[in-house]
Amino acid sequence: MSSARTSCSLAVLTLALAAFSAPALAQPVPVSAGGELIIASTNSPPNWNPVSATGDITTNRQQQWPLYPHPFLTGTDAAVTLNSQFLVSAEVVSTDPMVVEYVIRDEAVWSDGTPITVEDFRYTQQVQDPRACAECSAAFTQGYDLVSSIETNESGKLVRVTFEKPFAPWKTLFPFVLPAHVAASYGDLATSFNEGLSQNVPTVSGGPYMVESYEDGVVMNLVKNPAWYGNPAHLDTIRFRYIAKVSEQITALENGEINAVYGGATLDTVEQVNQMFGVTVAIGPTLTYYHFSLKASGDVMGEEVLRQAITKALDIADMTNRTVGQYVEGTVPMTSAAYIPGQAELEDNTGATGVGTGDIAGAIALLEGAGYTLVDGKLNGPDGKPVRDLEILTYSTDPIRVQLAELAQAQLAKIGITATIDAADRSRYTPEAQAGNFDIYTTATALDLGALSLAQWYQTGAARNYFGYSSAEVDDLINQISVTLDEAETARLTNELDRALLADGIVVPLFPITNIAVYSDTYANIFVNPSKYGTTMNVEEWGLKAAN
Repeated sequence: MSSARTSCSLAVLTLALAAFSAPALAQPVPVSAGGELIIASTNSPPNWNPVSATGDITTNRQQQWPLYPHPFLTGTDAAVTLNSQFLVSAEVVSTDPMVVEYVIRDEAVWSDGTPITVEDFRYTQQVQDPRACAECSAAFTQGYDLVSSIETNESGKLVRVTFEKPFAPWKTLFPFVLPAHVAASYGDLATSFNEGLSQNVPTVSGGPYMVESYEDGVVMNLVKNPAWYGNPAHLDTIRFRYIAKVSEQITALENGEINAVYGGATLDTVEQVNQMFGVTVAIGPTLTYYHFSLKASGDVMGEEVLRQAITKALDIADMTNRTVGQYVEGTVPMTSAAYIPGQAELEDNTGATGVGTGDIAGAIALLEGAGYTLVDGKLNGPDGKPVRDLEILTYSTDPIRVQLAELAQAQLAKIGITATIDAADRSRYTPEAQAGNFDIYTTATALDLGALSLAQWYQTGAARNYFGYSSAEVDDLINQISVTLDEAETARLTNELDRALLADGIVVPLFPITNIAVYSDTYANIFVNPSKYGTTMNVEEWGLKAAN
């Protein structure tokens, strides 16, 4: 949904997205060549490696998308299509064993003139395969760890990937193809991945733009890549200006200090935009959802029954109504950690497991059955001692995450649990999570990879498993899903995985994120993209409106 206006009412911006339903594919309009655009972002990059465990976050993916080659693109209609600017073709050429062949365009080169070849695919695969690089801190390893060989032809433009086992979501692989020749200058696989590509501002680009300059916490300036081989980019310069609070971003837009804002819609955002003139507003659903994830180890959270009581006491519907429900009409709460409302495979797994029902009596009964007692409104453990205060880690620059933590705090008090809130800023949020300095973690997950999106959090030893969680059943289901080609069987296994996670008291899914793009109406072709890669996916199409 998109609109340009000189005035508006709150009703115009009251969304009606009862379930995930991707809009029609947005069609770009003609724009002028040249000009610059300043777009706000809440965070500067936590590191410069977009496929690392630390670097694979929403704002970082969006800022670095213009710098890399990508085999596939997700449209505003959520359809995944070949990126013909980079590849001639990508297809499964054999199923036993499974073989995928990618053909890179002859014209595809890095900005320093180095051809983009099989070596870049090979490096990108190796650093995400624990068999090749156990020390590499990759966000995802699924699929990469099933590759048995990568072969090529004389030109190096053919990439023939053979898998040990079938890997159904093969199109999700290589979302960012990394520059092998740059990596080689930093050392071995682990050093280049964890340090070289992570700690250094990119010096080359394989996308339509490249980094001209960067000032940490202030601005990143992108300029056209002169060696870009795809459709010509329109804007000469794109600047990401770092403004932590969305409300301050909107104010900066209103004052003409920036040209665009993109991110999760909030009630405050809607109310601010409601008062603005001369802007275009695009709104739409995403495949990303908010959730609580719980520590599964330690003195208190290692007790499964306590986690189960916590997840039963939390009220998903109430949280939804008090947050996104205030401005997204008819919002449907999550009933699964694996599927968004509206997806055909969705089942009511929270209902089946009693998670997020706000069942205080049921939660207390569960605890009492395990020897816990409520004394003067305070929960005591089976040993008769008060259960220590729990800590909820949340993100200070996201008002919704802060509000969710506050709501959880109030709901847990009803079962005698005192919770404190650690609202961490960008410099602390991820490090605190990585260190396990929390009991309940307020975060979000993008389901672009389906069930494999859950593996990054909950598979034993996964890079983002900050919870001390390990389940042989969950690991086995994830492995089965990754090699299952039948869609119906994949859905069955995914729902089984979902119920296993919910029953273990490890996750409480809340509601999908709705994104909003607000930008000066002198610009065009800035869209809400439902994927986790966001609005910059079509960055080369952005531009100033062409004169009539």
